[in-house]
Amino acid sequence: MARIARTRTFALAVVAALALALVAGLSVGHAETPPNLPPVAADQLIASSLRALADRTPVSGTLTTHVDLGLPQLPDTLGGQMGPASVFLSDQTFKEWRSPEGVRVAQILPLAERAIVANRTDVWAWDSEKSTAWHIAVPKGMPPQGAMPGAMPGATPGTTPQAPSLGDLEGMVQKALAAATPFGQVSVDRTDWVAGRAAYVVAMVPTSKDTLVGRIEVAIDAETRLPLRLQIFPRGSLDPAIEAGFTSVDFGPIDPAMFTFTPPPGATVEQVEVPANAGQGPSETPAPSDMPEVRTFGEGFGLIFAVRVTEIPKDLRPLFPYAGPLGSADLVERGDHVWIVAGAVAPDALVGVEPKLP
Repeated sequence: MARIARTRTFALAVVAALALALVAGLSVGHAETPPNLPPVAADQLIASSLRALADRTPVSGTLTTHVDLGLPQLPDTLGGQMGPASVFLSDQTFKEWRSPEGVRVAQILPLAERAIVANRTDVWAWDSEKSTAWHIAVPKGMPPQGAMPGAMPGATPGTTPQAPSLGDLEGMVQKALAAATPFGQVSVDRTDWVAGRAAYVVAMVPTSKDTLVGRIEVAIDAETRLPLRLQIFPRGSLDPAIEAGFTSVDFGPIDPAMFTFTPPPGATVEQVEVPANAGQGPSETPAPSDMPEVRTFGEGFGLIFAVRVTEIPKDLRPLFPYAGPLGSADLVERGDHVWIVAGAVAPDALVGVEPKLP
C-alpha cells in the first residue's frame, strides 16, 4: 500500500491530487486595492520561489484548508471526524513551523491533536486520540522534509495521522511548481494581498485537453518569495475546489526546540523502519512481491493511474464510480483481481484505458 500512497502524491499535489488548500485569511475578493509591485517574468518568479524553498527560509504561521471534491458519503472508518479522509470533507486549520532545522505541522482539532515533527535525525507523528506516536530514525543524508510523506513510511494505511502533512503548504507548492510547470502555460496573473502580505499570483493553465483541472494559482510573497496560498480550479469554474493558504504568517527565526518531540507518559510508541539507502537515489532492491502493480497512461495533468488489487472492501465499493470536479475514479473487474483506475480526467478517459488492463 506504500506505493499506492506514493502514486497519489502527483494527483494530490498537482491535481487534487491528494494534498492542499486554503484561503489565506481569505483575501480572495480582498476589498483593498491590489498591491503595486514591480513587474517580474513568470519563470524568474518561480525560480526565485523554488530557491527560497530550497534554502529553507524560516516561516511559521496559521493556515486554513478547504477541499470540495464532491466525494460521496464515506464510511465512518474513513470519513469520521478522526478518519484519514476527514481532511477532504471539512475545512481544517493548521499551524506550521519550517526552517533549516526541521518542520512541524500541527492540525488544530476541537478535542484532539495531530502533529508531524521532523528534524535532521528523527521524524515523529503524534495522534492524541489514539495516544500513539510513530517514530522514524532518519537515515543519514535524508533532509527533514524527505521524511515527511502523507503517512509514516511502512506503517499500516489508515492507522497513522495523515492530515498534518496537508498543512505543509511549502512542501505542497514546491512539488506542484516542479511537477506542473512543464505541462502548463505559466504567467504572472495579478497581485494580491494574502495574510497582510503583498504577493504575486502565478497562474498555471494545463495544456492537456483531457484534464478537468482548469488552472492552478500560487500566491508568492513579493519579499521572501515563499508561497502564501495555493488554489486549484476545475475547468470552467470561478471557484477553487482546493485552497490552502496562510491567514497569518511570520518569517522570523524559530526556536530549534520546536522541532523536537517527546511522547507523553503512557503513550504507545511504534517504531517505523526506513531502508538504509532512503533519500540516496533509486534502490536496486526489488520491490516486495506483495506490492501492488501500478500502471500509468498519459502524462502531466492527463496522467491516469491503474493500481491492481486482489479485492475491494465492501464498504468502499459504493464509492465507485466517482466523478468529481477535478477527477474521476472507477473499478475494472478482472475475475481474480480488480484495477482501481483514477486521474484528473473525465470518466470517459478512464474507459479508454480499460482494454489495456490485463
